[in-house]
Amino acid sequence: MNKAVEKHYTDISFGENRARIRLLTEFRDLAIQYFDNSRLNMMDETTIEEPKATEAREVMNRVIKRVYATIRLADIKTAATSSASLAYGGHGKNIDLILNIFNISRNNIPHHAAIDYIERSIEVYRSNRLDSFIRTINPFFWAKVFLKYRQRLNKDQAV
Repeated sequence: MNKAVEKHYTDISFGENRARIRLLTEFRDLAIQYFDNSRLNMMDETTIEEPKATEAREVMNRVIKRVYATIRLADIKTAATSSASLAYGGHGKNIDLILNIFNISRNNIPHHAAIDYIERSIEVYRSNRLDSFIRTINPFFWAKVFLKYRQRLNKDQAV
């Protein structure tokens, strides 16, 4: 995984903040495209996808791990409890709405729940724009970044 993605939203530069907003916004738009162009077949619980949904799913699958990490680094928890098994007297199960975005409707979770988590994380990064800009022009921020980089280099050389 990219080291930049491993940084908490309060430790990133303005450029990284902007890149994360773009990634999440594009992912949200793809998710909306996917859900607008697919539906659950109630007979056998398979998903029927139109070509636009298939296109969106393919792109989403390529970036889903990075999107998940970016959302979690915004301090957004993406798990929900399904009610599918509750109807049969069982217990609900925890499902991560981002990592399982293509299966949430099978678990009686509306797809807009996943979209909500994505939009919340976009707002976290948007709210952090000014702080990220201040960090970016602060020479002490870059000194800290350099020192962490050197520390990681030394650690890698020791191994």
